[in-house]
Amino acid sequence: MVPVLLADDVKRHDASASEHGISVEQLMENAGWAVARAARRLLGGTYGRRVVIVCGKGNNAGDGLVAGRILASEGAHATAVLTSDRHTELTELNLARFPGRVVGLDAIAREIARADLIIDALLGVGLSRAPEGAVAEAIDACASAGAPVLAVDVPSGVDADTGSVPGIAVTARATVTFTGFKPGLLFAPGVEHAGRIEVADIGIPDSATGINVLESRDLAAWIPRRARASHKRKAGTVLVVAGSRAMPGAAALVTAACVEVGAGLTTLCAPEDVCRVVLGRVPEITTIPLSENSEGILDSKSLDLIGPRLSEFTTMVIGPGLGTHPATIEAVRALVEIRNGPVVIDADGLNAFAGATEVLRAQSRFTVLTPHAGELSRLVDKPAADLDADRLSAARAAARDLGAVVVFKGPGTVIAGDETWISPTGGPALAQGGTGDVLAGMVGGLLAQKGSDVHARDVAAAVWLHGAAADRVSARVGPHPANATALIAALAPTIHEVAG
Repeated sequence: MVPVLLADDVKRHDASASEHGISVEQLMENAGWAVARAARRLLGGTYGRRVVIVCGKGNNAGDGLVAGRILASEGAHATAVLTSDRHTELTELNLARFPGRVVGLDAIAREIARADLIIDALLGVGLSRAPEGAVAEAIDACASAGAPVLAVDVPSGVDADTGSVPGIAVTARATVTFTGFKPGLLFAPGVEHAGRIEVADIGIPDSATGINVLESRDLAAWIPRRARASHKRKAGTVLVVAGSRAMPGAAALVTAACVEVGAGLTTLCAPEDVCRVVLGRVPEITTIPLSENSEGILDSKSLDLIGPRLSEFTTMVIGPGLGTHPATIEAVRALVEIRNGPVVIDADGLNAFAGATEVLRAQSRFTVLTPHAGELSRLVDKPAADLDADRLSAARAAARDLGAVVVFKGPGTVIAGDETWISPTGGPALAQGGTGDVLAGMVGGLLAQKGSDVHARDVAAAVWLHGAAADRVSARVGPHPANATALIAALAPTIHEVAG
């Protein structure tokens, strides 16, 4: 796993390094070497290449100047463009050590026109408002350059904590970020400006923040493995309450995903005609058919049939395709209220708790909520645009306030609970109907195999695998979204590849 650092964490870690006898000057030197290595790769060599370092006034500029000094020692023609005549003490020190040419902003157009590489060392994590003045002019010049741009820590103009771009921003070919990811490199629109992201270790002794990005090697230890003496009930049982006459496909997708990720036994509870449709698609499941009503929905009469059996199942998944009939909302709330074990609530299950989240908070069971921005907006009564503007804070606040693990779906899905995770997989490949139903089934199926020992990281593993399967489909069919059926077919090979 790789830590995620907010801008305030960066300052705290710099201070922590000093307490461990590592000076900020040494950290800057280490950062400069990391940038130089990345520059060397982008250039394919250094001798005779023209490198322009566009400098702000903070320590980000110092990092860039160290890189420029190293590249110059390897035969590159390095030029520093200054946007200010005032700098931090360490940047002044490295400016004095810089062996190349130093020019003002008035020369930037001429310098970048003949550059082989531009190093963006303007702002880093220091953005506090839309760039203006000399900095905005320098960003605009970088944006119009033909040479690739290598960003130092964060592309200038991108908010390091949220990924927002309040004004103009650099679009980099690659970004070297230090110690850990910055959230703004993982969330839109910042992710579109970052290019290829490289995380460089610069010697911070304690980089833990409680927020991490998952890597495939983390999952290898977390994916459930069956003992030789295992049987289907030991491998977890899932009750899926999903589907209606109008939306039977959602139930098929959820149950198929449960089966595909290895749940020992998956049981669908749905109106009788929905059960027939789903059995035709997913014959591995069992069913609890509900008596038909005129609307073909889950209603309060269903509770007498389902309620006494809830304890038979390790995990319950509820919501996809249920609809929002008042009788269905009442039934969903009642089922969740009496459920003691882990429950995954998605789609219409989430909508059932708009304005009624006290039921969620009242229980001590392990609850997973999987909203997109619109669904989370209805749960917490805040505009979706505000939630999307700071996805990390929104997910963590919702998890705290609702007493649940919250999977805030979208570019850079956030999983917030006892720990917080950001998944780097998936993205636009998942922008198609039904993929959320697959995720709900995967979470339920993987949690069932964990029994009662479940954590936010187990949910994060399901999210990572879901995105990785979508990436696998996209690699085969191109930039088109991964349809849900193809996504399910990609789950087993994705899990096999990760688990080894």
